[in-house]
Amino acid sequence: MALRRSLVGLAGSTLLFAGCGRSAEKQIQPTPAAAVASPPVESADVSNRPRRPEGGPAAVIWLGLDGLDWEILDRLSAQGKMPNWSRLVSEGYSSKLTSFVPILSPVVWTTIATGVGPDVHRVLDFQEVDPKTGQKIPISGLSRAVPAIWNMASAAGKKVGVVGWWATHPAEEVNGFFVTDHASPILYDKQTLSGSAYPSSLEAGVAQIVEREGHPTPADLARFVDIPPAEIGRILGSSQGMDNAVVALARIVAATRVYHRAARDLYDKNLPDLMTVYIEGTDEIGHFFSPFTAPRLACVSEEDFGRYHRAVEVYYGMVDQMLGQWMRRAEEDRATLLVNSDHGFKWGEDRPCERSSFGWSTAAYWHRLDGVFAAWEARVRPGKGNEKLSMFEIAPTVLALLGVPQDAGMSGHPITAAFRELRSRQRPGALAGLTVRRVAAAPMSAAEASEYTKKLLALGYLSATEARPLAAPGGDRPGMTEGAWNNLGLYFRDSLKKRAAAQEAFERALKLSPNYHSPMFNLAVLYRDKGDDGLAREWLFRSFAAGHAEPDRTLQGWLNWYDDHRPAAGMPLLEEGVKRSPDNEGLARALAVRRFKRKDCPGGFAALAPFEAKTSDPNTLNSLALLQTCLGKREEAVALLERSLSLKPDQPGAIQSLNLLKRR
Repeated sequence: MALRRSLVGLAGSTLLFAGCGRSAEKQIQPTPAAAVASPPVESADVSNRPRRPEGGPAAVIWLGLDGLDWEILDRLSAQGKMPNWSRLVSEGYSSKLTSFVPILSPVVWTTIATGVGPDVHRVLDFQEVDPKTGQKIPISGLSRAVPAIWNMASAAGKKVGVVGWWATHPAEEVNGFFVTDHASPILYDKQTLSGSAYPSSLEAGVAQIVEREGHPTPADLARFVDIPPAEIGRILGSSQGMDNAVVALARIVAATRVYHRAARDLYDKNLPDLMTVYIEGTDEIGHFFSPFTAPRLACVSEEDFGRYHRAVEVYYGMVDQMLGQWMRRAEEDRATLLVNSDHGFKWGEDRPCERSSFGWSTAAYWHRLDGVFAAWEARVRPGKGNEKLSMFEIAPTVLALLGVPQDAGMSGHPITAAFRELRSRQRPGALAGLTVRRVAAAPMSAAEASEYTKKLLALGYLSATEARPLAAPGGDRPGMTEGAWNNLGLYFRDSLKKRAAAQEAFERALKLSPNYHSPMFNLAVLYRDKGDDGLAREWLFRSFAAGHAEPDRTLQGWLNWYDDHRPAAGMPLLEEGVKRSPDNEGLARALAVRRFKRKDCPGGFAALAPFEAKTSDPNTLNSLALLQTCLGKREEAVALLERSLSLKPDQPGAIQSLNLLKRR
């Protein structure tokens, strides 16, 4: 208790933004206009700051940047737009870092922080279930079943600082300071800050930072997009939400600055042995603006490209300035600077134009499995790593750098290739007896929970199905959502190859939400991989009926898979699809073409003939012409090709076929 009182007193008296004796009520008043006009936090570092004492153990400064990918980093570095990152990579150690399925931020970042998989730490979704009401509320640290490395470091006597990490609310009582993810204007701009900081006396300072850094001006945002400040101001003053690109940009910039300011000021005043800060914006800027970066995609208009094309490079330039401030601190304090992401992101030719980067059913297609790891300054051995690193290596590496033994239950190992004289120590039961204590926090109201859910929907994190309440599970701990059980099944199936456990998890998801399409589809994949094609088809079509987002594309993907693995199983699947969806022209055309390839021209024509009179698709007309040719009906085939070319003249293949038929 004495230690806690001393920490509260220390943090409350030394924090730069704590207010020097002013009351908490005054501290959270709106920032004066003069302060709003001051340089943004990334452009104005403090000139003088305290230093860590010489001769002590080297500190670790650890930056978690969501969705950071080598392609965009290499591109912007080559253009001279990320000089600090270029220096870090040239002087330090860097490597790819491989993630796992499901690639969801709270799931992966909790694995990074604990060194164990989601089957152990139990953070498996963006939401959890209130045990008393069944209301779905934001995922919190209460769902986490094991201590994190900051708890282990605190127990070992190290001073720690944590800012912004996913699924950490309410704040944890550590030997140092703690600011939870509820300080983020992306997801929590209208939420209370109750329970967001430890010591609790820091809440007023956090509120002041949110007020100061959480409201970028229209003139400031005009640097990112080609939109007049007056128009930006009108959009921000409207009731539009995160589905508007300008509103999303404002929240992304705000959250990035809030977390950086809080972490930087708290670090300078407390000089912890372990400083961890998480930035979400490096992923969100991709979801909203990657489609508008160069080279311009065919599905992006010239107007939209001109309006939004520089948003990403300006934002990453801002992050690079912040990185430079942390590099300065690492250099001055002889600390080890670590940077890693939880996955990569698509920035080049692999961007899926036909799939939205922030739709609930398609956003994940913009992620890459490989992310980024980099280390710089104290104890780092420069070079580029070729070994295959996973997210499970980060926690053991941080613990080894701090001289704290890792628990024997952690499957990863320290990244010894990146450091000089890094010794790994394991201790069975290192987590035994460690209790995570949290500050008191006001419960979230139904309106606040609803606002959070709306943002998750806008960001593509949830489908409408997953937003519905569940029956109250009871007990003292939050319950798992149907999405959590589905994600656990994915982890068992794809990462651990435990099919029985995966099936049980998918079935638990369906028990909570019987019409939930995602576990239906995942069961279909499970049965297909086991070779039970009958059950696979049944679950697949059940998922389509329940609302699977892209049934035609998905079915074609399955047909391609069967062509590669079990060709005989493809035709029964397609025939079942046509039977269940007799009005689906695309499926009928696929069946007709397959029958043609099997030299069943009458069967192919029979499948597609019902669409001949009403179709406006040149592909259908061309397929019918092919089948009529096969049946020896040249004149009918010529008429079909002429009709196809009247709809779409630029078809070299159809023109060639028509000329051949006419010559004959």
